[in-house]
Amino acid sequence: MAKLMNTTPSKDENQEMLKWLNRSREQLKEYAHQYIAYNSNGIIAHGSDLHQPSLCRLG
Repeated sequence: MAKLMNTTPSKDENQEMLKWLNRSREQLKEYAHQYIAYNSNGIIAHGSDLHQPSLCRLG
């Protein structure tokens, strides 16, 4: 089972994640109708089942 994170990102981390999200909107269309987890470096997990995501890294 995937490890859940219980920490709140800092203001700077939030800004970096928002920048990544805005830059990657076209790329995210590939994951339409799926749950995704991401950070400022990219998608860290995705899948149709929130409890059993398949791991996927984007460069």
